[in-house]
Amino acid sequence: MPISLLADIQYRTGAPEVRTENGQLVGFVFVDITSSDINGYVSAANKKIDQEVKFPPGYYIQWAGQFQYLQEAEKRLSILIPFTLLIIFVLIYMNTSSVTRTFIVLLSVPFSLVGAFWLLYLLGYNMSVAVWVGLIALAGLDAETGVVMLLYLDQAFDKYRLAGRMNNITDLYEAVKEGAVQRIRPKMMTVCAILFGLLPIMWSPALQAGADVMKRIATPMIGGVITSAILNLLIYPVIYVIWRKRELPSGGQVENSPQISIIQRRATPFKSLLRFLIVALVAATLLAGGFAAWNWWSSRSPSTAQVQGEPIATRTVGDLTISIFGDLHNGPSEVLVRFTDSNGQPKDVGEVKTGLMMNMPGMVMNSGSDVAKTSTPGVYRVKLKPQMGGDWVVKLSWKGPAGEGQVEIPVSVKQ
Repeated sequence: MPISLLADIQYRTGAPEVRTENGQLVGFVFVDITSSDINGYVSAANKKIDQEVKFPPGYYIQWAGQFQYLQEAEKRLSILIPFTLLIIFVLIYMNTSSVTRTFIVLLSVPFSLVGAFWLLYLLGYNMSVAVWVGLIALAGLDAETGVVMLLYLDQAFDKYRLAGRMNNITDLYEAVKEGAVQRIRPKMMTVCAILFGLLPIMWSPALQAGADVMKRIATPMIGGVITSAILNLLIYPVIYVIWRKRELPSGGQVENSPQISIIQRRATPFKSLLRFLIVALVAATLLAGGFAAWNWWSSRSPSTAQVQGEPIATRTVGDLTISIFGDLHNGPSEVLVRFTDSNGQPKDVGEVKTGLMMNMPGMVMNSGSDVAKTSTPGVYRVKLKPQMGGDWVVKLSWKGPAGEGQVEIPVSVKQ
């Protein structure tokens, strides 16, 4: 008796084995993303799933893998970061024996975060565990440079007071000038020693083992130390004058006398230095903002593209012909993808997405990509990052008013 008279047999892909967790059946769906922003991908995927998928009663979804490790690391950091700041506060207090001095030193922490986040933004780095480790190390560096600056200001103040020269606000200005301006060299040596020790990490090859992690640790430290040094040179002396002028016999009042006029004229170089540093800070901020705005505008404005030579790969899907022009090699590469119709005319297909996947037995490797539409009709500029030479597959998908589709095109990547 044929079995077809008794049952309908169909082949379907299912779980290779029955697995349970917490006393419940579980099935795993493996996702390999091409972006480094895991949190952003999971948030977008959760939103999409909530909109389009309705789970039966008793079913639910839970994210694991790298996302789960990231969540656990964030929970540990939520305890570690406040504990680290508390340790820094206690150590500074043990060194200065003053709560006011401790808070003045810690003022460099929020100011240094400005430079840290600016450099992270300019380099396109997302928040990660490595970045948080760099921010924790930055807090220790801020305390170090702040303590050095406060030490020089206290030494100059005590020197003037013991000599009986701390009688009015002008004497305080002179003490701060001696403690701040004439100590620029040791402070800058401290900052430069930190920068010169970290900058070589930023020139490490992207494919070198551990380079991607070390760069994200060093980036906030480099950006934060620069703005922290500006704070030490500009803001600390002002805060110190406001704090110390209450201890003056005259209550911080300026006395009109010829001697004061002479001292104020002598202080002109100090004012010139402050003016120069302020102008340099404003210019650097405008330059960084202009550079970021230019990158933002360039990424959104179509660029011109000239297709030359023979394509390295071609594939026809329906009435569309997809051709890839350029050179693919190990590392960052840029190619042009052209869409033409059955008559050989350029075809605008709308939104295009790409991906790169290793096409060798026993190898599973994906690479991210970036697609930008050019001003040339039907031509798209694609930036790929093959991690090694060999046979790869370019995955293309498009969606627009004329329809949607996808194709896989084998390509060869040079070593």
